[in-house]
Amino acid sequence: MKNVFDKLQVIIVSAVLLTVSVLILIIPDKTFSENENRSLETAPKLSAETMATGEFTETLGRYLADQFPFRDTFISIKAYGELLSGKKENNGVIYCEGDTLVPRTDINPNRLYDNLKCISDFSKRTGAEVTVAALPRVADVYSELLPVGYPKDIDRDIWKNYADAAKALRVNTADVYDVLCESNSYYRTDHHYTTDGAFKTYEILASVLGFEPFDIDYFKISRVTESFCGTSMRTSGFYFAEKDEIYLYRYPSDDRYKIVADGEEIELYDMEKLDTTDKYAVFLGGNHARVDIALESEDREKLLIIRDSFADSIAPFLALHYDLTLIDLRYYTDSVSRCVREEGIDKVLVLENISELVTAKNLTYLRME
Repeated sequence: MKNVFDKLQVIIVSAVLLTVSVLILIIPDKTFSENENRSLETAPKLSAETMATGEFTETLGRYLADQFPFRDTFISIKAYGELLSGKKENNGVIYCEGDTLVPRTDINPNRLYDNLKCISDFSKRTGAEVTVAALPRVADVYSELLPVGYPKDIDRDIWKNYADAAKALRVNTADVYDVLCESNSYYRTDHHYTTDGAFKTYEILASVLGFEPFDIDYFKISRVTESFCGTSMRTSGFYFAEKDEIYLYRYPSDDRYKIVADGEEIELYDMEKLDTTDKYAVFLGGNHARVDIALESEDREKLLIIRDSFADSIAPFLALHYDLTLIDLRYYTDSVSRCVREEGIDKVLVLENISELVTAKNLTYLRME
């Protein structure tokens, strides 16, 4: 009887593996995951070099994980299983009190000093007045909800290292950490700050950049969705958590801007995105290499923002005071230095999440002439 059972197990496992292998071969590869809001690994190229360095096998592992058939469904099933087993984490996201989903950010800040050095050198080379606003992560904002054993000391060290490096390199910074963390101005299912968090950041930037911010009463605040499933929810599969709300802070002149994103005219708010998976893209329609926002009827000071997606929801506030150029170094391939020189830009704001500043290589592009 035992032999029959063992043979049956082998047959079932073999059938599953064969089915999965066939599906991987016949189902077209996906290049982007809307749920996780990231690019997916594509099939690796086999060569003597990639085999010798181990790059092929490493890339193959990521490829099989990313292209696994019905991957999103299995992630969701696994999320329920993890909770039932008492483990409150799935796919790198921790399920915390109050339906708060915190992405795990065990990162080694090995690029922090070099990135700030790139910014410092860029400022000296161009003569532009550069300010850095490093935004906290969800793990910083909701640190009190994290489970016992989470490496909070490492998180605190990252911010200390950031402050020390910025001081040593004489990089001008805007301190938004305390205000955003104390107000919990982040979504519970996503890694971005809320529109209220963007407004609070705008108020702090006013004193650093030198403009007079508009009072909160100037804006007409309206809720545009109460069913926002952020990237943390979609990545983890914890779909049973309470969804977020998105608010817009509108004002009388916010439809007068001419906005060009990668050569195409867009609106400040893309309301159609509220009917898609990535509802945060209601702000400027999502990621672009370059976005220009201007009032053509007025001659205004220009502000260049080196940004990640956090800049999308603060852009409507800053556009009240400046003509804006937003550049995302993940996609932008031209020289930022040349842009500053040729377009008469005097002020530059580096607005990025701290995780980008401590790990990403994109800021090295600021060295391009």
